[in-house]
Amino acid sequence: MKPEHSEQSVAPKGSDTGTMPKNGRRRLIQGGLAGAPLLMALTSVPALAAECKQPSGFSASGNFSQNGNAACTSKLSGVKDWVKFCEATPSPSSHPIDTNTFSGVFATTGSVTDTFRKILTISGTDLQKKIVAAWLSANLGSALLTKDTVVKMWNDGVMGAGFHPSTTMPSVTWNSQKVEQYLDYVLNS
Repeated sequence: MKPEHSEQSVAPKGSDTGTMPKNGRRRLIQGGLAGAPLLMALTSVPALAAECKQPSGFSASGNFSQNGNAACTSKLSGVKDWVKFCEATPSPSSHPIDTNTFSGVFATTGSVTDTFRKILTISGTDLQKKIVAAWLSANLGSALLTKDTVVKMWNDGVMGAGFHPSTTMPSVTWNSQKVEQYLDYVLNS
C-alpha cells in the first residue's frame, strides 16, 4: 500500500461557514493553551482545613482557605470586648477573668501573678492581652480553638522553640510573630 496524499488533503480546510480560520485567532488559541498549566498553578489554592481560621488551616503568608473575603466563622471576642466586660463586671468576681493568673495558666520567664483582668486592663503586653482574650473566648466554647491549643500557642510558640499548628505537617512551626498574626486574624479588633 502506498499512501497517497493530494494537495487538497493537506490544505487547510475552512470552517462550517465556508471561511478560512484567521491566523490571529489560531495564534490566540495556541497561546492560550500553552499558558493554561501556568494559569492553573497560579490560581489553585489548596484547602488546608475545613475551618479556615483553625491553626491547622492558617498561614501567616496569607495562603489560607477562605470564602472570598468573607470570614468562614465569626471572630472571637477580642481584647476590647474583654476590657468592656471588665468595665461592666465589678472586681473581684467568680469569672475566670478574676480567678486565673497569667502564670497560673501560661508559661512565663518570671512570675506574672497578675489576674487576667489586670493583664487586659493595666499590665499586659499587646501579645499577652491577645492570648488572654483568645483563652477566655475558648473557655466559653469555640469551634476554632480550645483552651489547651491557646496555652500551647503561648507556651510553645512564644516561650518555647515553636508551636506546631498541624500534626500532619510537623515542619510548620510558628514563632511569637506568627502566633500574633493568627490571633490578629481570629480576634475582633
